[in-house]
Amino acid sequence: YLNGIRDGMRNAVEERMQSERMKTELITNVSHDIKTPLTSIINYADLIGKEPPNSEKIPEYAAVLTRQSERLKRLIEDLVEASKASTGSLSVHLDRLGMVQLVQQALGEFEEKFAQSRLTVVPAFPEEECSILADGRHLWRVIDNLLSNCNKYALEGTRIYVEVCRWEGKVVLSIKNISR
Repeated sequence: YLNGIRDGMRNAVEERMQSERMKTELITNVSHDIKTPLTSIINYADLIGKEPPNSEKIPEYAAVLTRQSERLKRLIEDLVEASKASTGSLSVHLDRLGMVQLVQQALGEFEEKFAQSRLTVVPAFPEEECSILADGRHLWRVIDNLLSNCNKYALEGTRIYVEVCRWEGKVVLSIKNISR
């Protein structure tokens, strides 16, 4: 009986330590992700301050500021969503969605970005739509994040395999690419 208690305590301590390591890693990654656009914003704001008022470079710098500000905003929104999800206070509104249609729309939004990165999408979809019960807003963010990561980290000139299929009574989305 005492050995069982000891083993249970050891497992609980190990799980707690792993949880703490994962939290630390998450904070490190989030800090890095937030610092990148913030550093860019600071640098471009400084550049604008050093330019004469009628400089032709100011609109270019302002465009970068806007883009990086939007990126920072999205990162912070993602962080808030993740925090809500981890505490169980994320509101979810389930609706019947067409998974193939949702993925095709997301791919359409990334078409230009993928072309710039010389990435070729290889889609595999069933002939019939696959209906699922999900929160469209949250699922869209997941798919958008996955495709964004493919665009950021895929080896240039490679393929991105995107598949929606039915498997064991479920609908499965699979996205595969070759990472740099």
